[in-house]
Amino acid sequence: MKLIVDTDAGIDDAIALLMLLAQPDLQLLAISSVAGNVSLLQATQNIKTILDITNAPATPIYQGCARPLLRYAALDAMDIHGDDGLGGAGRTDSPRPVEAEPASLALLRLARQYTGRLTLLTLGPLTNIAVAIRLDPTFLTHFDRIVMMAGAVDVRGNTSAAAEFNIVVDPEAAHIVFDACHRTGVMVQLISWEATLAHPLTPETWAEIIEGDSPVARMAQTMTVFLNERRAEYNEPHILWPDPLAAAIVCRPEIILSQEARSIKVETGHTLTRGQTLVDYRRRPDKPPNTQIIREVDGQQFRDLLKMAVHNFDGF
Repeated sequence: MKLIVDTDAGIDDAIALLMLLAQPDLQLLAISSVAGNVSLLQATQNIKTILDITNAPATPIYQGCARPLLRYAALDAMDIHGDDGLGGAGRTDSPRPVEAEPASLALLRLARQYTGRLTLLTLGPLTNIAVAIRLDPTFLTHFDRIVMMAGAVDVRGNTSAAAEFNIVVDPEAAHIVFDACHRTGVMVQLISWEATLAHPLTPETWAEIIEGDSPVARMAQTMTVFLNERRAEYNEPHILWPDPLAAAIVCRPEIILSQEARSIKVETGHTLTRGQTLVDYRRRPDKPPNTQIIREVDGQQFRDLLKMAVHNFDGF
């Protein structure tokens, strides 16, 4: 499988990237950074950190958009991910280069080069993807498969009462992407915040998964210490892994147990509902679905993939 990942490189993004890098049959053609959990520069640095700690081959890194399409300053999630986006586990000394080509141009070039043979996984705000669509309205049609972690499909927001972080950071970009799906007939597979809530890990289970003394295990342990502090502040009893859940269905599509095809649009206007993903449950013939909403995956296989993400690199 050939894959491109677009990410804002926070803690859960890091676990997702580790999971993907642990798959022997997956060819990671490129990773692009976008502002979201942290700044664009920090997200780019965090991608380097993950590639370095796994001794990954020279995977091209492309920098994308530093802010949303319309707003000058982006929201961030450093209260959840830490100042470095990795809960204090980040590095600053990586010699890995960053490509000069902007992310959206690189994504468009690779999509055309590998038409019908390429998977796209988005783990952050959809700004880079929206820019690529503006450059070429057929951009999404070049992919064999598109998987996104985004949205609150049952209005259980995590950033506002109505909206999930990756959408509310840049609602205009998300609107462009879902609208393009409608126009081109492309279906995306969506891991929503509700899917994340439906697949929690107990702190004890996660602690067992990350036991060990390898560099990757120690990094996961450092991130978990920070994450546990945040969980206590937010009264969250479980470990929630949205981006690794999206990575898991990329690695093993067969773990999907339940999904439903629906039409999704994004609210870009009103203050209280800005960034809401509006799911049409009416099955109207004039509103064909553009999204496969993933509802349930095999929990044991998900945990197995998480274990592989941490321990596949124990010999490094």
